[in-house]
Amino acid sequence: MQEEKRLLRKSILKKREEMSLEEQLTYSHDIMEKAVSHFEFLQAEEILIYVNSQSEVNTKGIIEYAFLLGKAVYCPKVLSEGEMEFFRISSMKDLAKGYKGILEPEAAPNEQWKPAGKKTLLFLPGAVFDRQGHRIGYGKGFYDRFLERMRDCLEAKAALAYGMQVKETIPFEAHDQRADMIITEKEIIDCL
Repeated sequence: MQEEKRLLRKSILKKREEMSLEEQLTYSHDIMEKAVSHFEFLQAEEILIYVNSQSEVNTKGIIEYAFLLGKAVYCPKVLSEGEMEFFRISSMKDLAKGYKGILEPEAAPNEQWKPAGKKTLLFLPGAVFDRQGHRIGYGKGFYDRFLERMRDCLEAKAALAYGMQVKETIPFEAHDQRADMIITEKEIIDCL
């Protein structure tokens, strides 16, 4: 199964990389509009969101809009191989290149996200998704481990993906964590 997942990841990421910059920007804008108008986003007090890298769906507009609405915004930081936590940022200036050159918070320990009973929405990255919310990430398991620990503390988990990253079904394992919804440029897929 690992080999099947690896080949599917490689194939879809190649297609994603081949998208034109114009397509990426147009689709990212459409995805952002769907994300920030969704009731889960509007009701959330805290937003846990990755900062896009390379050809991923652009998340900067979502982050900026969350700031405008006064939401607490947390971004992931890799602390060690295999361990990731989210830290609060108050502007894009709080980010610096970190793990694999990806923008991460320059965080103080007291800014780490801790479950506090607030409505929290997590945005998930990934390489490939299926319509049931299964995801194939980038192979390091950061989000699977984080979600295993925190799944009961999150109001909702939304994956951001271009439509070409969503398949009818994909291989998955029992420990793989699912998204509640997938937001693409074409639709919002309810996976519950």
